[in-house]
Amino acid sequence: MPEKIFNNLLLTFKKTGEKDFETLYVSKGFFKIFDDPLRSYQVDFFDQVFPTVQNPVFQTIYDYLGRAEVLEIPFFINENSFTWVKIEGFTMAQEDGSYLVNATIDPIRPAQVQSCWIVQAIRKQIYTDVSNPSGYFPSNLEAFCRYLNDKYRFTDPGKLKQLCEGRINGLVLDLDILRLDNQALDNGYHLLSLKTNPERAGFPNLIEEDSKYLTNSFLDIIYFEYLKEDREMIWSGAINELLGYQENRFRRFSIWDWLEIIHPDDRNKVRDVFFAERYEKDAYTYTYRVRNKRGEYLHLKNSLKVFYNIAAKKTILVGILNDVSDINKAQKHLKEKEGILQNLSEKEYIQQALQEVSEISSLFKGLTLFDEITQLIYKKLGFTYCMVAHINPVNHNYELISLRKNGKKLQNSSAKWTKFINSQLYELDPQSSFLIKDSSDPDFYSSGTFFIKNGLAALIRLDLFDKNRIKIGTLCFLNEKPLINKPLYGELFRILGDWISKELLRYRFESALQETNFMHDAILNGTAYAIFAVNHQFEIILINNKTLPVFNLKKKDQLMDTVLLKDGKKESLRKVITRFAQSKKSTAYYLLPTKTDHKELKISFTRIQYGRKHKVSYVVFVDDITDRTHSEKKLIASEQLYRSIAENFPRGTIDVLDKSFNYIFTDGEEYRMSGIDPKSLIGTNHLQLYSGDNLMLTEKNLKRILKGKTVSYEIEANQQKFLKIGVPLTNDAGTTDRILLVKQNITEAKKLEAEREKLIKDLKSHNEELLRFAYIVSHNLRAPIVNISLLIDLFNEEDPADPENKEVLENLKISTSLLDATLQDLIEVVSIKKQKIPKVELIDFKMLLNNVEKSLFNQLKESGISIHKDFSAMQEMNYVYAHLENFFMNFMTNAVKYKHPDRTPEVWISTYREQQYCVIRFEDNGIGLDLSRYGDRIFGLYQRFHNHVEGKGLGLYLVREQIRANDGRITVESEVGKGTVFKVYLRNLILNPNHNPDSATSTFTS
Repeated sequence: MPEKIFNNLLLTFKKTGEKDFETLYVSKGFFKIFDDPLRSYQVDFFDQVFPTVQNPVFQTIYDYLGRAEVLEIPFFINENSFTWVKIEGFTMAQEDGSYLVNATIDPIRPAQVQSCWIVQAIRKQIYTDVSNPSGYFPSNLEAFCRYLNDKYRFTDPGKLKQLCEGRINGLVLDLDILRLDNQALDNGYHLLSLKTNPERAGFPNLIEEDSKYLTNSFLDIIYFEYLKEDREMIWSGAINELLGYQENRFRRFSIWDWLEIIHPDDRNKVRDVFFAERYEKDAYTYTYRVRNKRGEYLHLKNSLKVFYNIAAKKTILVGILNDVSDINKAQKHLKEKEGILQNLSEKEYIQQALQEVSEISSLFKGLTLFDEITQLIYKKLGFTYCMVAHINPVNHNYELISLRKNGKKLQNSSAKWTKFINSQLYELDPQSSFLIKDSSDPDFYSSGTFFIKNGLAALIRLDLFDKNRIKIGTLCFLNEKPLINKPLYGELFRILGDWISKELLRYRFESALQETNFMHDAILNGTAYAIFAVNHQFEIILINNKTLPVFNLKKKDQLMDTVLLKDGKKESLRKVITRFAQSKKSTAYYLLPTKTDHKELKISFTRIQYGRKHKVSYVVFVDDITDRTHSEKKLIASEQLYRSIAENFPRGTIDVLDKSFNYIFTDGEEYRMSGIDPKSLIGTNHLQLYSGDNLMLTEKNLKRILKGKTVSYEIEANQQKFLKIGVPLTNDAGTTDRILLVKQNITEAKKLEAEREKLIKDLKSHNEELLRFAYIVSHNLRAPIVNISLLIDLFNEEDPADPENKEVLENLKISTSLLDATLQDLIEVVSIKKQKIPKVELIDFKMLLNNVEKSLFNQLKESGISIHKDFSAMQEMNYVYAHLENFFMNFMTNAVKYKHPDRTPEVWISTYREQQYCVIRFEDNGIGLDLSRYGDRIFGLYQRFHNHVEGKGLGLYLVREQIRANDGRITVESEVGKGTVFKVYLRNLILNPNHNPDSATSTFTS
């Protein structure tokens, strides 16, 4: 079904009573949508096509248009679908008290509406928005519920049943990452809209089938993905290092194989998680025992995260396995020893503590070691705070390695304690590396308020040094109570100092070594090249993880015997390296035969000499350029196609961008017209051409194209308008890797469109005026003409001297005078419509008002009116003098005519700028007007609302027409008994070419 079934339907109806309506005109567009043309002239027809609006629909349309508002509602086009429309237009009051309503109905797509359906709950009927992206049109409510059940995951299936039964009031369905919102409409209808679930807006809903986890045996971590519905396991990581199994064999392990090597006592726990029907949480962590290749059970900590692939209706569990066996043993051992030391002598106590530290150091390393040390000291000595810090060799500040309070690790407050050990901690005596103080020392609180605020009464500090007596860290222990038996602590920590210093040095060395190893590993294996090295005996001494796949090998022993082709000749890789060693060349291209075709390889060569005997090793870099060469050939063909299109594409360009939005190709007639060389743009970024709103709009749409969307958007630059259409270009793997962007200059088309819209607007306006004019002509001319006709019949032609003929002639003069006055008014109205290009002058508001006051001197003096003027914000403007003079004359005379009888009349006149308009504000304190009653008729022709003063009801109509003639507008605010405010919004017009400021000024003062 097309997105737009119609455009610009016209509707005219008449309101004759409270709820009485009559359809006068409908455009032929209705006949194309509905089969029965005559049916569309019946009032209840519109109640049926707009069923979600309270009946009668015409009353709602009349209310909205009477308030100059736009009505956005669903328009039902057949028995199972609808589209969104906006209804706008105007109402016209008639002399007999009725109203004419002219409305246009246009299709729209409200920004807040996505995929949506409308349900009539009582009848269980469902209607589909024709613009829904899915294109799914359910035949009934039950079919719609089946569609939801098949497509989405429900947290509460009972609600789906409730929807199927039509019990829809207040019902909102959670569809996991989406939500089906429910909005109640009139007459028992409900709008169901698919929206993003705000509680899971950032949660992923798609997991790629191929694992992207990298093997890293140094971390001793195993990764897996479990596809729950397929019962498929995908393994990677340190399989051999941790479990002893060969990776090729273990990668075929199914869920049943995995359960088989889990300890029988833990198996049910694991099975319950893997085979659960649903998951209440997104992440789980638990520990269980797994048998390795040697038959030993390891304690593995399993961190598990749950993902959902909504489109494929799949559940994926992503897991990380860590070996925590040593930690479990250490914790068990320490727990068994707990409490024994309390009964030992001091010497035995110290020996036992050191033994515990020794046991910890054999089980742990790195940060975990220092965490266990602080935990042990807390358990044995009971200190409130225990911390270990090392000195950063770059900035020489202390950095916390381990921090505990009452045995629990602290994370969020580490910044506070880092500041403490760097700026508020007691400094040690240069001759000593140990400090012990408590509240019994007179200077304990002298360093500041930190100890008081944190309720501390004791401090032990031990500095750590390397073998050259360079400080590398510190231990600090704080307690809430004073210390007992200080010599015991002193002896214990002096013995611990050297040992902990060595452990800290080892930690720092291993951290640096680990960082270096990571860097080397990243450099070696992070590249897309195959890299390997051989010594002078052609033995492989280094190889990265890309080498064997590039050469289609399983074992590195086969590498040197690999056969390559060059110019039809076969050579082994060993021979190729030998040839490199004997020549000055460092790069060559070879073919590697495969079962179906061949690979194209670029081989680069580097020689390295080392040792006293200048032994030589060779480092070889191999790049598989098969796909690149193929792509280059395709690109050349594509460029020829793009260039052919660009050369024949009027006023436009053709761009091809990469994923970073850099130009790969660009050409087009627009470059030649603007004098730009398109080749200069190749390699530059497309976004560099834009700024501000254009940049945001362009970047947003380019990102949508990379997601596979075809887009079109408009930008404006250098007073030119351009239409851009973007299409994703996919590679052989089906992924988007380039963007095709077509740009066309639509400046002239936009101008024509604007002129067409203005013409339509003017035609509609003239049509409205014609209706009003026709009514006035028929009404205001009919009475005097009828009177003249009757008087002529009464004239006694046989006896002209008849005395009654004199009275007939007097009345005939009165009627013809009325007819002439009416014709003169209509001639003045028509003259405004037919007015030629008026003279535009630079007008000074102060001088203009002085001229108006002179013209109305007698009226203003008799009324006693006070005039307050403020032209400081805008003193002058370019406009038609006669028009501005008429505006001021009308507002001033109205202020005098309709002054309030109980107070002195006053007016306030001011001018200012508002956006592109010059605004004239005219306020009076007169009797005011009931806008709720007369607001839609105040600027009408022959409209009068007060009978105590003379007037034709023509002045404000002429004012409005003169304002509208130059694309301006006028507004009115009024309150009965308080006064009226008119605001005239005028555009600053262009001065006539022969304008003379001096002559213009003289006109004002004449």
